[in-house]
Amino acid sequence: MAMSPKEKQRLIASWLTLQSTHTASSGRDLSWVVQKVWDLCDDAPNEAFQFIVGVLEQDGSSRTMAILSAGPFEALLRKHGPRIIDRVERKARHDPQFVRLLEHVWKNSVSDRIWIRVQRARDRPRLRTAHEA
Repeated sequence: MAMSPKEKQRLIASWLTLQSTHTASSGRDLSWVVQKVWDLCDDAPNEAFQFIVGVLEQDGSSRTMAILSAGPFEALLRKHGPRIIDRVERKARHDPQFVRLLEHVWKNSVSDRIWIRVQRARDRPRLRTAHEA
């Protein structure tokens, strides 16, 4: 189920469009986007993680973070936490914007073991970026 870079970019752009417009007013049928994202979260955790990071790279607004964290990211952590938590921790060490995304994630049905690691990744001192120095 690996996506090509072009497919990944199309999915990210379409998801962002769907979140910022009403489907009816956009004139485009974007219903496939929701199903594709949930399929990735269910069956392709690495691609789902890449999607989440890709969305964040293109739109780091609080609104997008809230939607992304409460939906796909929490689902991914719930279903595939043990498979992706190392990547989550690595990304959090070097990306303050990703840490902001983690701050929007709620425990809900994420396992206790994974949730503890998410909290540590949120709270751990990070490398400072050039604009923070």
